[in-house]
Amino acid sequence: MLARSSSTVKDLVEIQQQLTDTQSQLDSETAQRKILANETEKIAVILTFTVERHTKTETGMSQIGEALSTSGAVLGQSTASLITFIVTIIPWLILIVPGIWLLRKVAKSSAESSKS
Repeated sequence: MLARSSSTVKDLVEIQQQLTDTQSQLDSETAQRKILANETEKIAVILTFTVERHTKTETGMSQIGEALSTSGAVLGQSTASLITFIVTIIPWLILIVPGIWLLRKVAKSSAESSKS
């Protein structure tokens, strides 16, 4: 257009205005696309389904096998409970056993002094 000598300033201004409008429209469309892409990214949902299979018929042997497999865990829990009980009771035994021994000794010496 600039090379043609027949172009007027008015034509050039109109062309510049159309280019500006087109660029503005492109920028607006780009911004709208970014907004929609951002909203789409926030809406992504991932669903995972797993199927648990249960055997409806349990035989006596399968029940025995299950009992044997869980018996180790039960034994471990029982042993842990016993250890916890023993560790809990030891400090009290240190106080109670000498206290009982002292009470018996006092009761025995009272009984001997009341006999005399």
